[in-house]
Amino acid sequence: MPVATPRIADRIAEDFGTSAPSLLSRLEQVDVGHGVDPERIHAAVVLASRGNLSMFQDAIEHALEDWRDLLDRTGLADEAWRETLLDEFGPVE
Repeated sequence: MPVATPRIADRIAEDFGTSAPSLLSRLEQVDVGHGVDPERIHAAVVLASRGNLSMFQDAIEHALEDWRDLLDRTGLADEAWRETLLDEFGPVE
């Protein structure tokens, strides 16, 4: 399973505080397809959750069912997704 990047982990810690470790673990259990950047899927879950625990769980379920729909919901479906990640999560460390 893909490990979350530091900028995704930092955002989860910022958004969810003490719940972050368990949420990060759950996020890293999402299986993504070959040729798909896991950070893109992880970012979509975080963005869809908007810092809300129940919305995080809903976004995880969407990622498991059809991550393409989740990418569309969060504005990460098009070719500019890397720029969106940079805007939302900062530079890669």
